[in-house]
Amino acid sequence: MATMQSLREDDLSCPICGNIFRQPVVLFCRHRFCKPCLENIWKGVSQSCECPLCCQPSSMGELIINTKLEKTCEGFLNERRKNDPLACSEHGETLTLFCLEDLQPACIACKSSPTHKGHRLYSLEDAAQDCKEELKTALQPLQEKLKAFRKEKLTCDDTAEHIKNQADNTERQIREEFEALHQFLREEEATRLTLLEMEKDHKNEIIKEKITNLENEITSLTNTIRMVEQEMRSQDIPFLKNYKDTIKRTWRIPAEPEMVSGALIDVANHLGSLKFHVWEKMRNIIQYTPVVIDPNTAASCFLLSEDLTVVQCCSQTFKVPDNPERFDVSAEMLGSEGFTSGKHSWEVEVKDNTYWVIGVASESINRKGKHVLTPAEGFWTIRLRNGEYKACSAPWSSLTMSKEPTIVRIVLDVDRSKVTFYDPRERTPLYTFTDVISPKLYPYFCSACKEHPLKILPMTLSVSVDR
Repeated sequence: MATMQSLREDDLSCPICGNIFRQPVVLFCRHRFCKPCLENIWKGVSQSCECPLCCQPSSMGELIINTKLEKTCEGFLNERRKNDPLACSEHGETLTLFCLEDLQPACIACKSSPTHKGHRLYSLEDAAQDCKEELKTALQPLQEKLKAFRKEKLTCDDTAEHIKNQADNTERQIREEFEALHQFLREEEATRLTLLEMEKDHKNEIIKEKITNLENEITSLTNTIRMVEQEMRSQDIPFLKNYKDTIKRTWRIPAEPEMVSGALIDVANHLGSLKFHVWEKMRNIIQYTPVVIDPNTAASCFLLSEDLTVVQCCSQTFKVPDNPERFDVSAEMLGSEGFTSGKHSWEVEVKDNTYWVIGVASESINRKGKHVLTPAEGFWTIRLRNGEYKACSAPWSSLTMSKEPTIVRIVLDVDRSKVTFYDPRERTPLYTFTDVISPKLYPYFCSACKEHPLKILPMTLSVSVDR
């Protein structure tokens, strides 16, 4: 059947243009042509006209349209238009061109069609090659995005595991703290464990939602890439017919994946000054530490005590998530609580530590990369390095003291915009920063000494109840 159809198409094709006859005419020699094709060849011929195939003499008077043959051609084109997917749906002609304006295949008859008036058309083969190159280029950012989402997915998996470890360690510490209390404190212990469990569930829900979203994006990108690659392997005409929809799929490029800020367990909220808060209910005297370290900000080189008051810089690095709150290069960390008003003080034991920086920092400081510890950058600190005590002002100022301090007291007066450093054994301040202006200030710690830690000292408080 295919051979008969091919022969029939050959019988109805003009030997000049190669397409199905348009306004067919039959010469005396029985050869058949499109009337416009013969008129174009004989145009301007001064001598007698000849048949283009057999050179038999002819004349313009022979160009009478054969209506029967014309109807046969129209029927053939209508049949092919309906049944042949490789034919023009409007004209039934073989698709040999591509329209740059409509991004669709076209036939030779489309050139003169009002639908494509003023449009740019060129060969199907060149168009297929150009469009595949364009899709290849369009796939590159999608493939890069897929890599980024897969990388972010791994980061989220690590974060989820870290959250689990944080929750497990915090639970253990809470149990140990409460074990030291009397039996009537068991209810308080259960309450805090419940709060921890609720936060763990909430934080895990956040990360699970993030992971689900990443998986959805990965699936979407994978499906898009697979579909586009499948389309690129199809034949030219089906490929170009679907090209408009295909290229539109590549236009949807999702935004860069971002890590969720604040996704980690707020360990400091559960462990910071735990006994003090319980003591408030017991109306008794208990040890209180005014500042504790936020482990979610500590660089990966630090080992923290379980009560978050002792920090030791280590030669090894620990596996921790690179969350937005964490310092990633310098050996730095912040306290868990930021201050927006009032007067606050805390003491840091620096005994035998040979490289330390302590003070306050603005909430807006950049946690990533190296820092210049000046007030202009959001740091108000003093330091010991290479045996020299200096205030990190601009320019830096040497500290005058009668003997090396073993403990430094930091007094922050947010309302007066100043921070003062003392040696508790002396009355004269070591240094005072003024114009300490920031919406929120955090205790700041840095230590590069691997032999001796920094320790935040507790305060002994007694409270009397006014009646």
